[in-house]
Amino acid sequence: MPNITSKSGFSIFELVMVIAIIGIISAISLPKVGSLISEVSEKAVAERIIEDLSYLRNRAASLRDTTWMVVDQAQNQYGLYVGPNAGSRILIPDPQTGDSFVLDLDSAYQDVLISSANFGGASEVSFNWWGIPSSGGTIVLNSRTITLIAGTGMAYETP
Repeated sequence: MPNITSKSGFSIFELVMVIAIIGIISAISLPKVGSLISEVSEKAVAERIIEDLSYLRNRAASLRDTTWMVVDQAQNQYGLYVGPNAGSRILIPDPQTGDSFVLDLDSAYQDVLISSANFGGASEVSFNWWGIPSSGGTIVLNSRTITLIAGTGMAYETP
């Protein structure tokens, strides 16, 4: 009876080479994936701020009340408020969760920082009951700028 031996399978050298190639590809691609995730997070925050400014504008006009966005650059967060003046304003409850409407970027979006917020020299803006902002201004994230137009209250991302 003939002795048939099979030489199918991988040698240890081939396995080590495949693992080394996978390691090299991973080392090259991980930084690119990390920066892509950071860009996506930054875009999401910019869109969220634009939506929140639009929400405040529409809420002020529909409820005939003053609404506010107050940016706290040091804490890397902003809150949405309602009330006739800065001394009597209260946080708006989030329609989805019922919690206070404060977006803390450190906990919600990693690596996205509010670089500056300037609305006529202040870090807050109010919308009167016509939906007109107290002033125009900008919020600057890492590399994105959101601009609020004074006359209309429209917000958009500046390229």
